Amino acid sequence: MPDLGELIYRIEDAEGEVHVYQDAHFRYLTLGNSVEQSCLDLANPPRLEHVYTQAMMLALLLRERARSGLLLGLGGGSLARALRAADRGLHIVAVEQRAAVIDVARSHFQLPDDRRFEALCSGAEDFLRHDSRLHDLILADLFVADGMYQGQVAADFLRQCRQRLSETGILVVNQWASEFQSNRVAFEDLRQVFDDRVLTLHVQGGNIISFGLRAQLPDLRRDALFAAAQALGLRLGIPLQRHARNLWRQNAETLGVGRFRRPAAR
Repeated sequence: MPDLGELIYRIEDAEGEVHVYQDAHFRYLTLGNSVEQSCLDLANPPRLEHVYTQAMMLALLLRERARSGLLLGLGGGSLARALRAADRGLHIVAVEQRAAVIDVARSHFQLPDDRRFEALCSGAEDFLRHDSRLHDLILADLFVADGMYQGQVAADFLRQCRQRLSETGILVVNQWASEFQSNRVAFEDLRQVFDDRVLTLHVQGGNIISFGLRAQLPDLRRDALFAAAQALGLRLGIPLQRHARNLWRQNAETLGVGRFRRPAAR
């Protein structure tokens, strides 16, 4: 079992326990086991400590001037804190199935506390079915005690997300890269739901971040993308330009760049 420090808080609900550990200036959320769900740097709360969450922030560069973001899965609120630090004007709705997790995130993990942030207790699928609002960004990072919630890469779930996107919205989904067959099926579902408008990024730690775009693929310019990633990365204290470079390289054919550059229209 990894040493997460001292257990400073625990609470139990119908689905099990929620634990908070602290080691020096780092605070960790677990769902009653040794699997680290969220990490907060008390000295720098907006900083994203997990590489895959850092990569998810590239959505802000693919969809400029986003005004609304939907988080499916709250955990300790890492993405909520980072999004608020990135854009003070962004309206953020965070959906979390367990009220105990929301309570712990508020009491121990410095959730945003302003009129542009909502934390709602609901299952993700139920929320998508019954809430009629559209969002510029949807970030799906749903976890259960044993790991990632597999339903977030199912075709029906992806279709529900697409219906809740604005006309130029982007869905960002985190998935494990450990099993080739299941990931191949998930990627094919993404391609079908988003009509091949999908970018993927393999990151350190075994995660795949997928970006499904409701409208056309972005017309990216390498130098501008890298400069914007560097500026946002410095603001958040994360190596976002490195992730942008990897996104550019791993999706060269899809984006039509490098040796895959499309010929200019005559």
